[in-house]
Amino acid sequence: MAFSLLTNLSAQVCEYEEYNKFVGIAHENYNNKKYKEVAKTLKRAFSKTNFPLGKDLHLAMKTAKITKDSEWAEKVAIQIAKGGVPLQYFTRYRDFKWYENFKTDFKVYATYYDENFNAELQKKLINLIKQDKDFNKKYHQWRTREIEMTLEELIEGASSVLKNFKALTDEYGIPSEQKMGYNYNRAKNIVEYYTLDVLFIHSYQMGELVFKEDLQQIACRGILHQNYVEILKNSTGFGDSTGVEQEMKARYKEFRGKN
Repeated sequence: MAFSLLTNLSAQVCEYEEYNKFVGIAHENYNNKKYKEVAKTLKRAFSKTNFPLGKDLHLAMKTAKITKDSEWAEKVAIQIAKGGVPLQYFTRYRDFKWYENFKTDFKVYATYYDENFNAELQKKLINLIKQDKDFNKKYHQWRTREIEMTLEELIEGASSVLKNFKALTDEYGIPSEQKMGYNYNRAKNIVEYYTLDVLFIHSYQMGELVFKEDLQQIACRGILHQNYVEILKNSTGFGDSTGVEQEMKARYKEFRGKN
């Protein structure tokens, strides 16, 4: 099952390299309650790209509230709103003086999202991530003998996830926040990363080394964090990484002692 990269990525420029470095420092400072340093470092990170990532903008909003930086909070809020996050997310910031004007202008930001991002791709990716999560749960239940599955069912389940992943990338290219907008978790009322990294890891563990030659370039576009490039280099299953069928036969032999 061959996966091909549909966009031309430059190997010369790594846009998110410095960005990730500063963001990592900012998260560490936040954990240590050094909020002024968080703000300073995030602003440096955001200056390195035209498209800061959603989880980092969420951290910026929390930090701006703590440090009472109204001007920065407004700027970040507009960025998040243009990325498709609903007004519900921003009600916690209604004490800022700009909130009422922001609320009035929100339809403008929502329109910007509709005109510049692909909501259909976002929906398909979220459904694919759920499909992968559900199959992975069933697989582990089978591995621990909570349920039984035939070898054919294991192959079909894993193949279906990978087939849909390939169809998605064939149609849209590799999904990214730059294409879909930000990932708003309504239940937690937060903005977070899409778990595309988990989908990649599971694909590698299931015998398909998707976009293996393009991982570094994908990281440079902010689609995967650099840390996951290193993780994926060492991610394998029980087989020889030649495909789902070979991998599942190896796992069936490992956990059931027969072909």
